[in-house]
Amino acid sequence: MGQELAQLFVADLGGSAVVRISGCANFASSVPFKKLVNGLIDRGCSQFTLDLTECKLMDSTFLGVLVGMTRKLGQAARGISLFNPSKQVHAMFDNLGILELFDLVKSLGEAEVANAEVASAAKRELTENSLEAHQTLMDVNPKNEAKFKEVTRFLEENLKRLDEA
Repeated sequence: MGQELAQLFVADLGGSAVVRISGCANFASSVPFKKLVNGLIDRGCSQFTLDLTECKLMDSTFLGVLVGMTRKLGQAARGISLFNPSKQVHAMFDNLGILELFDLVKSLGEAEVANAEVASAAKRELTENSLEAHQTLMDVNPKNEAKFKEVTRFLEENLKRLDEA
């Protein structure tokens, strides 16, 4: 795919975790991120703070995965908080009408993060994940349908081509 993976760092604090995202949080990074968070959830984490200090940008696939994670954790829990998003990243959340799904926090506490082991994903897994992420963004805010209708159609066609190959 040729896309560079964002670096992920994690501090597993038991019932909560801090995940630092460094670089570009894009479709190629979304699958490893999803696997990392799902692994933490399986170990009992239910509260996540994303340290976005070093996150240059987030694409729509990554944002859709984040929204899917909030749904998995339960909206009442406000399971994902954001720390220090750049103006550009903040604007992406706001533009897609999803900012209200996340709390903005002013501190990470004393969490010390360590490099998380992540691997790239295969083309089919990336395509399925991207399709699911964009469908989630359209579900959560109907205004996003106009933005992503063609993207989802393209991804669905791509999956069909992969199945035929």
